[in-house]
Amino acid sequence: MSFQLYKYYTSKNIITLSKSVRIQFILLLTIGCNSEQNRTTMAMPPDEPESFPKLTERNRLLGDLLPERTCYDVKHYLINMDIDVDKKYIKGFVDISASAEENFTSLQFDLARKMKLNGVYYLDQTLKTTRKKDAVFVEFPNVNKGDNFTFRIDYEGRPLEAKKPPWDGGFVWEKDKKGRPYVSVACEGDGAGLWWPLKDHIADEPDDGATMTFTVPEELFCVSNGRLLDISSDIKNKKKSYTWSVNNPINNYNISVQLGHYVSVQDTINRNGVTDTLNHYVLDYHEEVARNHFKQAKTVIRFFEKYFGDYQWWDDGYKLVEVSYLGMEHQSAVTYGNNWDNWRGTRSWTSKYYGIVDGLLFHETAHEWWGNSVTAIDPAHMWIHEGMAVYSEALFIEDQLGYNVMVDFLLDKRKGIKNKVPIVGPRNQNYWAFGDSYIKGAWIMHTLRHVIDNDETWFNILKSFAVDNAKGHVSTEDFLNYVIHNTGNNYQIIFYQYFYTHKPPTLEYYQDGTQFFYRWDAVSGFNMPIDINVNGLERRIVPTKDIQEIEISEFSVVHIRDWEFLMFLKENLNLSKRDAS
Repeated sequence: MSFQLYKYYTSKNIITLSKSVRIQFILLLTIGCNSEQNRTTMAMPPDEPESFPKLTERNRLLGDLLPERTCYDVKHYLINMDIDVDKKYIKGFVDISASAEENFTSLQFDLARKMKLNGVYYLDQTLKTTRKKDAVFVEFPNVNKGDNFTFRIDYEGRPLEAKKPPWDGGFVWEKDKKGRPYVSVACEGDGAGLWWPLKDHIADEPDDGATMTFTVPEELFCVSNGRLLDISSDIKNKKKSYTWSVNNPINNYNISVQLGHYVSVQDTINRNGVTDTLNHYVLDYHEEVARNHFKQAKTVIRFFEKYFGDYQWWDDGYKLVEVSYLGMEHQSAVTYGNNWDNWRGTRSWTSKYYGIVDGLLFHETAHEWWGNSVTAIDPAHMWIHEGMAVYSEALFIEDQLGYNVMVDFLLDKRKGIKNKVPIVGPRNQNYWAFGDSYIKGAWIMHTLRHVIDNDETWFNILKSFAVDNAKGHVSTEDFLNYVIHNTGNNYQIIFYQYFYTHKPPTLEYYQDGTQFFYRWDAVSGFNMPIDINVNGLERRIVPTKDIQEIEISEFSVVHIRDWEFLMFLKENLNLSKRDAS
């Protein structure tokens, strides 16, 4: 069997992944136990390649870190765009400032094929370009490693319209209830290249942030990320230009623009003796309801700072922006469209629990820590964004209503796990591993908490991991290594089962008189401990793939604590037979 080699870049190291036509990977994990470092080789995943979508040329070009992408590191985006609301048309330019990581004569940026590329310019030269799908390859004069350079991309076009935002990408051209223009954008998964040119890979955020200038009809207010620097008027053309600035690294899909008849609703939050401003933008007829509803944001922020460390974007502000779709975690400008109901509607999966706070507001704000600050190095690891956001919901319920209510919440959500594909997807393929990453990701965290069986250690791990990796990129393996380092226990096989295979482990068991038999039906070497209740008394057992047994009193009642662990249960009479395999 022949292999192709791909380089998988992280913020700390480079992991080389091998990929065959059957989507079999060799994963090199660096295992840190206390001060010792051991290197272990693990094959992953065992699932058939048909379990993942077929690789398209577009996704390969977007997902792979080819030399034309790794040769430069983006430092800053300057976006200047005129938005014609009536024609649903945009026109402008983007200046990309970067540093050269290697000597190069060609680089790649990304822009949707339906957008017209008018020219690429560098040092007063017009550069030659070629297109492959949504990838644009630019021929440069020699650029040397260490050089700082800026090039400009002129473009225009009618961007893709989102049909079901935020689950599909594009512009959202709507009217508010007074019939006035109401515009927004969401592009996670489909990529920011739908509406502006950039290096569209999650692993490369602009280190020095971005500056966005949007020229719009004069009657509309424009909201974007960060701080509002300037508003200028073009009276002749009946337009206004709004300039917003982000000082921090930002996920490309998080850069956003919203247009509407907005008013600003301000609030303040006191954090450890420091007062910060919260600024919310809502349609003018929602000013009063928003003023009351968005007071919840303070409760939400305080929770996250307690459990996961400081909010990282105070210099860019915190604001909520009303939009026509459900919502999105746009950094420092969380978009919100929940109609002020705290998720009490019949469609709500939080309706039983979230009278205490707006579930959507909470979930999207969670991404300011999990997704925006701690960012997956590749879309294959999206559970780090979505699973941790849902798990944060569970922790908030526990914090507010107690452990038992939290467990009830998770048990209710567990019904939605599909177990169709592994929660970690194929790398370098622009595969956005959503689906089970939400609920299953949360349940894996819940399971790991009980495996570790020390809440002080567990919550210290979560908080310190968020703090230590703030404004950084991580992989599933990074989290595994962090857990190993902070517990001194090797949970490699547990991670393998839960993240790289599509099914949770199955505990086979059988009670025969005074004997209780059990074993794991799972990957080789799986030995995750679990807890059981025997006549009301908790007891920890460590099943393996071999049949084990414990002595119990006659007529004992055994409860397997499956509310603590994500697993299947299967009663198996054959376990009591001595010749069972």
